[in-house]
This record gives sequence, structure tokens and C-alpha cells, in this order.
Amino acid sequence: MDFDFNSMDRIEKDFSGLFVTLSMTQKKIRELLVEHSDGKVLKGDELVGWLGEIYTKIAVGGYLVDDSFEHDVETTSGMTIPVKTRRGSNSGWTRTSAIPKIEGEEVPTHLMFVHLDEDYVVSEMWLYPWQDLIEKERFRKHIVRGNFRSYYMSVNPTKDQRYKVYASNL
Repeated sequence: MDFDFNSMDRIEKDFSGLFVTLSMTQKKIRELLVEHSDGKVLKGDELVGWLGEIYTKIAVGGYLVDDSFEHDVETTSGMTIPVKTRRGSNSGWTRTSAIPKIEGEEVPTHLMFVHLDEDYVVSEMWLYPWQDLIEKERFRKHIVRGNFRSYYMSVNPTKDQRYKVYASNL
């Protein structure tokens, strides 16, 4: 097999300035978001997730908790909320990422789903009481190669209007 590293290098150089700008911009955004993170370590390069958690924290008047919990946000009134965030409108945006467990001790009281537009602006937010999701059998098993991996749930923008707590006026 022949490799074309010269072409790869040319393309990389073409994008180099843009990637430097993107990297510096993301670093600056991260630094600014840390000011709102309540001491929670913002791991990895998960801008979409960080935004969803911080927007939820602000919207419900809560605070972020560390990753040892099954949820991301707590309120002084006792709400515990995992936050699932998706960006864009490609197929699949309505489906949450993995939810490790849905029943037992320390399950959350609510689930927040945050939908961002392509420009990272909040488009919609839904707040689901956890018990409603259980009772309405909204959680589905995520099976990978025949093995149970986790759970997920999907937002139904038409049928879930009663759970919608925010919609942009764009």
C-alpha cells in the first residue's frame, strides 16, 4: 500500500491556521465556562456537554456536582438532574447518550435534555420527571453485539410539549 503523506501534509497546512484559531477559541471558552462550573472539573473536550450542564444549572438555580454522582445538577429543593445535550438537527439529535441505570438507590429525580443549534445556542430544553419516564416506559435498552450496555431515551418534540421548559424565539 502506498501512502500519500505529501498530500496529507498539504491539507493539514491548509487548515492549520483555522485549527489554531479553533483551538485558541475553545481554550478561551473553556476558561470562561470554568468560572460557572462550581469547581467541577470540565474533562476532555466536551463543549456541548459542558454547555448543557451549565445552562441547566443556571436555569434551575442549582449547582454542578462531581462525576461520582449519577446526575450533574442539584438544587437546594432536592432535585437531582442528569443533563443530556445534543447539538444540531441531524438524525439522532433526539436520542440521549448513555444512561447507566434507571432504577434503584440514588436515581435522579429529573432528566434535562438540552438541544443546541449549530451555533451552540440553546434551541429547546425539556425537563422530565424521572418517574414519568419510568411509568411511560421511555427508557430503552442499548444493546451492543447482543449485550446490554446502558439505557437511553428519546425526546419526541411533538408529543413532549408538556415537558418543554424553554424554546428560543428565533
